Amino acid sequence: MNSKLVLPISIQNIQLQTLKMSSIIQLNSVSIKNETNCGYCNGAKSNKLWVTSGFYCYKMKLDEYQQLMDRGWRRCGVYYYRPALAQSCCQAYALRVDTQNFKHRVTHEKVLKKIKRIQPIQNDLNDLHQKVQLKSEIKEDQFTQSILSQIQTDIDTKDLVILSKVGLHFTFKSIQYKEEEHIKQFKQIIINNLSQITIQELSQVFLITNDEHQNILLNFFRSSLQEFSIYEITVFRGQINKVENEWGFGCNFIPYFYSKLQTKFKSLYPQFQTLEENKEYIQLISKYLSNIDFIFKVSQWDNQILIKTPKTIKEKIFKSTVLYYLQKADVQNTQNLVKEKKNHQIEIKWVKAQFQEDSFEVYKRYQKAIHDKERVSKQSYLNFVCVDALDSIELGCWHMKYYLDNQLIAVGVVDLLPQSLSSVYFFYDPAYKKYSLGVYGVLQEIEYIKQHQKENPQLKYYYMGFYIMDSKKMAYKADYTPCELLCPQTYRWIPLSKQIKEKIKKITEYAQDVRLAEEKCGQLGYSINLDGSTIIDMDFSDVDIQNFILSHIKISQAGKQYSISQLKKNYQQYFMNLFENLLGKIGKQLMTEFLFAVN
Repeated sequence: MNSKLVLPISIQNIQLQTLKMSSIIQLNSVSIKNETNCGYCNGAKSNKLWVTSGFYCYKMKLDEYQQLMDRGWRRCGVYYYRPALAQSCCQAYALRVDTQNFKHRVTHEKVLKKIKRIQPIQNDLNDLHQKVQLKSEIKEDQFTQSILSQIQTDIDTKDLVILSKVGLHFTFKSIQYKEEEHIKQFKQIIINNLSQITIQELSQVFLITNDEHQNILLNFFRSSLQEFSIYEITVFRGQINKVENEWGFGCNFIPYFYSKLQTKFKSLYPQFQTLEENKEYIQLISKYLSNIDFIFKVSQWDNQILIKTPKTIKEKIFKSTVLYYLQKADVQNTQNLVKEKKNHQIEIKWVKAQFQEDSFEVYKRYQKAIHDKERVSKQSYLNFVCVDALDSIELGCWHMKYYLDNQLIAVGVVDLLPQSLSSVYFFYDPAYKKYSLGVYGVLQEIEYIKQHQKENPQLKYYYMGFYIMDSKKMAYKADYTPCELLCPQTYRWIPLSKQIKEKIKKITEYAQDVRLAEEKCGQLGYSINLDGSTIIDMDFSDVDIQNFILSHIKISQAGKQYSISQLKKNYQQYFMNLFENLLGKIGKQLMTEFLFAVN
């Protein structure tokens, strides 16, 4: 396989620790029946709508999400939902692949052969994010030396980095002379000054009055001070990449900290403002940076802190001289450069779920080309694939970033759990559509599981989301075998066989009972030897449901826990009905473990 897999961590011997805290479900977000237009059939199949149940949870425990998936639930950002198969226009069955017995099909082998022959695609040079490096026999260090040999300078140039070729024009990515020293210095100054901001000032700016929330706010602020980035600004002018002379460095602290807050507090405080609206927040940051040793301004376009380039004459002259020789090289005859023929290799890098500009650019282009979306907001992207919604540092949500010769061509968003890997989303550069990167991504995600099964035997299944047999968008998942479907009434995983497909076809055509396995399957003519009984956790035949809810359900408000019997009588019946419906969809164990928070 023509790829290099850089794994994020070793998950050997990872065990779930005793839970000290429950997953907190936002009680006001719980919806038992949510009807929307269907994105799979677009209303063409029947007069029914797409019906789901759902709720919000900002940090879900790993083992609890595993149980939810085994009850037919999935997540989209921090929203968890489950289709109602009997009420919906499309019957969406949860599907997982048994990776221990997985084997490639002929079509999979053809995709892997295509990947072995993959070549970087030269796109429009005016588009920064479509630039592809064309390699030549002139090594980068040789090219750098050829430039330096023409320049008279006493500056230490050992850290100079020049890209040999971009498109048909020579250019430089970054002249790193003393840049790293500047960045370290700027970052420490910013940390020292912003660390003086008090919890009272932060709470006043964001209108947060609850003591517990104020402490969370302060902790977010302190952690953001350790995580923000400072970077060198480069600007494209025509076909040459030049360093911006006036504002040479940027700092992303203002939007970075605000995005973390918005995820946590937007639902808790309806008055929570957008970054553009909250002028007091920007003024507070500017106030504490007003007496520092360098000149800065806050960009009106994206609220980045722009730092003025240090006026070091030697550096400016040196950069200008390098630019001169680079432009001179552009007009030289490059026909004598023999292009190096090599096998191009895809490298997969693992990054914990977060916003990164190169991923966002690929996502926007994918949405435009594949889903015909002209505009994609940064916030919608953050909420969809950048939120690490699962409560784990080592596992949880990760981005598998596929690079071809240092160019990002695809991103797979996955949830890593002790027992499984769950595919969340996959997007790619549409310029590489002919290489079937979606199929390649699935194979790589399965390969990750197979590589780790020796060190972690419980890691076995690959969850692919929902399978809809008569939807082209969703039916392809049955190509990865052996796979299993979750019976939505017995909650047992059923091998997807020819007989099961026939049963689903009848369910789809005649709106029959949506269960896949039942004790009378043999009587109906199906040669299916399956356990048709409901699993214990979802069997309520011997349960006094009202008494169970009164005894086990935990409700929290303002830091205090209540049972339903402690609520006002006019609320008790409403919540009793709500929890009774939810109990039938998630099971006894999760209902006991979850904490339902009232805002």
